[in-house]
Amino acid sequence: MKIVELLRRAVEGRLEPGEETLGYVHPSTLAQGCLLAVGHELLRHPRAEPGARRRRIMEAGIHSHERIMGYLRPFIVARELPFMEPELRIRGRCDALLYIPPEAGVEEPGFYALEVKTIGSVGFAEVRARGSPKPEHLRQCLLYQRGLRRFYGVPVRGGIVYYENRDTLEYRIFSVDYDEEGLAELLGKLPEVIALAREGRLPEGEGYRLPADHWAHRYCPYLPLCPHGQEATAAAKGGIPPAVKARIIAQRIVEKAQGNREKGRRRERSLEELAREFGWE
Repeated sequence: MKIVELLRRAVEGRLEPGEETLGYVHPSTLAQGCLLAVGHELLRHPRAEPGARRRRIMEAGIHSHERIMGYLRPFIVARELPFMEPELRIRGRCDALLYIPPEAGVEEPGFYALEVKTIGSVGFAEVRARGSPKPEHLRQCLLYQRGLRRFYGVPVRGGIVYYENRDTLEYRIFSVDYDEEGLAELLGKLPEVIALAREGRLPEGEGYRLPADHWAHRYCPYLPLCPHGQEATAAAKGGIPPAVKARIIAQRIVEKAQGNREKGRRRERSLEELAREFGWE
């Protein structure tokens, strides 16, 4: 069969069962670490539509990405670079490829994969306290680096994770060294998940899903199809998991700090000060 005929069949919905391939998994899904979600994605299971609030957050993130790209424009070689690794069924888009020239005076010039994340005050406080990217964002950045290296042959030196607090517009920038070993455990399990998906099956066992107290269950697009995630979210309603407690405490710290700053800016002024300000003296 010629390639044109194969593509014509795909356009017309006439692919035979053996011709239709599995789906691909996005780096953000894989980086989360839940291989059960990866299995759902490979099997092209329907994703739950995000709620209205979630959609607004995503739309705000898109606009913020455009603005941040403007800041980094002097170093951007290309944006939204698609890449794929067919053997592992990985397909995604890197936010941007940066090139830092030697004349910039930095210690390690070269190509860098950029990942931009806009997050709320609680998540930003966690990142600031940690002093490094969140584990799932670190893995996603490593997947971007791997993808650009393998698909385009670009000698990517490392990655950059740019965080912005969408509430205050504060930012943090982290450099991520290229490290294949950081993905070894995750990618080592992926061929088994792919083999199961080819049989129409999902992986089973605790080693393939997130812990019950993980925050990501609540936001998983496959939650309606996942009994484990449903049990985890139901249990969380009866008690506050440690991870959530930490987020609540961080939120209170952030709110208190912001409140103190507001108080400092909104100090009540005396009549004498107002008179001097308006020239009434």
